[in-house]
Amino acid sequence: FIEENFGTRCIPCETGTFMNEPNGLTRCFSCFSCDPGSGLSIKQNCTSISDTVCDVIHGYFCKSWTDSAGCSKAAKHSACKPGQRIKLPGTSRDDTVCENCEEGTFSPDGRNCILWTHRHWRS
Repeated sequence: FIEENFGTRCIPCETGTFMNEPNGLTRCFSCFSCDPGSGLSIKQNCTSISDTVCDVIHGYFCKSWTDSAGCSKAAKHSACKPGQRIKLPGTSRDDTVCENCEEGTFSPDGRNCILWTHRHWRS
């Protein structure tokens, strides 16, 4: 009696799953979902051999970035407080940088510092 060894049998990944390396697994990995509610958008769709690549939407920055998968976690840009101004606006990679207004200036909205004006009232 002779038994034949057939080895591994491979099948394509189903839609919504991928496999990016040779393996002996019985299931493909689930594709990552780029949730717009969390500040993410699709940069590259998932294929049977690669995961979804996400990018950040305007007004958000990436908190967790990898070269192969893009952004996996984003956060909304911080708003500066009254009395501060925007030193550096937020980008897709970095949060907003705020700084306090200099003496003699103020900022009611946390955007730009404005010089105090002195008015002389006549009676």
